[in-house]
Amino acid sequence: MRLTIDSQASEIEQTRVFANWLLDLGEGKVGSVNDGESIIDIPDDLLIIDSTDPTSTLIEFVNPSILVNIKNSSYFQERAILAPKHEVIQEINERLLSLFPGDEKEYLSSYSLRESEQQLHDQFDRTLYSPHV
Repeated sequence: MRLTIDSQASEIEQTRVFANWLLDLGEGKVGSVNDGESIIDIPDDLLIIDSTDPTSTLIEFVNPSILVNIKNSSYFQERAILAPKHEVIQEINERLLSLFPGDEKEYLSSYSLRESEQQLHDQFDRTLYSPHV
């Protein structure tokens, strides 16, 4: 539904057809009888054809001009790559992140807070740091 906002009638219809195909695929209604393996006909407009590097081609298709839009948060909110396995998404994420300039930064988190001796003597309000907020 979000994809139909501010769209023309032809784009809405195209989105509806794709959404129905995707739902049918998820429900096992696309392809032959599914006994664990099935051959699925994928529409030509969804296929990556004639590419020596399909992952890069997919990233470029979904995120054209990514470096131009690197600081535009709405650009990324309107795009997603879906994959059936975590390993595929991991590869796509690694490729995508390698496109960004700058050094890698790692942010750590914690599920609990440990008080130090300094904190015991100060007015320490544990509710300010609750992970259950």
